[in-house]
Amino acid sequence: MKTTPYPLAMPADLLGEVRETAAATGLSLATTMRQSMRLGLPHLRRQLAPVTALKPFTHAEAQRAFGPDPDGDALAARLARRPRPEPRNDP
Repeated sequence: MKTTPYPLAMPADLLGEVRETAAATGLSLATTMRQSMRLGLPHLRRQLAPVTALKPFTHAEAQRAFGPDPDGDALAARLARRPRPEPRNDP
C-alpha cells in the first residue's frame, strides 16, 4: 500500500484521546489514527454528505414553481388592500 504523509494539526484534548486509545488497543499512534478514520468516515459521510446531487429544474418545472399563481396572486392582492390597524400608544 502506497502512503502519503499528511500533516495534521490536532487539538490537545483530541490527541490525548487518540493516545489513550492507542495505549488501550496496543496499536501505534499512526495506526490508531488511520483506523479511526476508516471506521469513522462512513458515519461522517452518512451524516453530512448529500444523499444525491440535485438536478436542475426543467423549464416546465421552473414555470410551475416560479410562474404566475392566480390563487396566490389574488390572496396577496386582497391582503394588500386590507386596512392596517393604527398603532396603539399604551403607556
